[in-house]
Amino acid sequence: MNLTLDWTEERYQEFLTYLKTFQDLPYHDFHSKITECENMIGIKTSILKQIAKEISKGSYQEFIKINNSDLYEPIMIEGFIYGNLKINFEVLENYLDKYLKKVNNWAHVDLLVTSLKQFKKNQEVGFKYAKKLIHSKNNWSIRCGIVILLSYYLHDNYIDKTLEIVSKIKSNDYYVQMAIAWLISTSYIKYKETTLLYLVNLQDNFVYNKTLSKIADSRRISIEEKKFIRSLKRKEEKEKIGS
Repeated sequence: MNLTLDWTEERYQEFLTYLKTFQDLPYHDFHSKITECENMIGIKTSILKQIAKEISKGSYQEFIKINNSDLYEPIMIEGFIYGNLKINFEVLENYLDKYLKKVNNWAHVDLLVTSLKQFKKNQEVGFKYAKKLIHSKNNWSIRCGIVILLSYYLHDNYIDKTLEIVSKIKSNDYYVQMAIAWLISTSYIKYKETTLLYLVNLQDNFVYNKTLSKIADSRRISIEEKKFIRSLKRKEEKEKIGS
């Protein structure tokens, strides 16, 4: 199927049928389980990226407008399209805001962010955008903001600002909490002393303990350090669902 031509509703329906030719049932069973997403065809990520690359060469704006399927794959393809675009960053922000209203699982967020290399060359405006997402009422948007900071702002120029913002997030959403733990544990490996100052002041015991667990699981710290990290664990008031 030629993915660079103009998009109509008829061509879009043909496209959805075309996607099913790439179905990989073992991959479907694996990926649907880890994403907790049942509404998917089961197509490997590398293929979705290639399809997105082809669409990006043509009338991608029309595809984005017409892309209304709630299947996992069309949504993820749209996310990968954004990573291919060389457009004004404010235009990209508008696209991302609309995209985040469609997502329904963590992979739609995390895989999107890994493809958004535009943040490397737009650090200041990108940081402001991540902060805006973190103050959203949409939990997937909040996670997106956190993962953006994790992916592009754990360096000397932004480490303190990033940790300050993330350590103040209050959320009962599991995927937001796990994103916070992921970011702080990653930060610890790169900036141990700085990160510890924020870590010990975390009020959410679930996030705190998950962060310690992730740090202790790292292969980049010594056995002695792992023991020290595990010794810092707190007692949780109540068990979290999904932990």
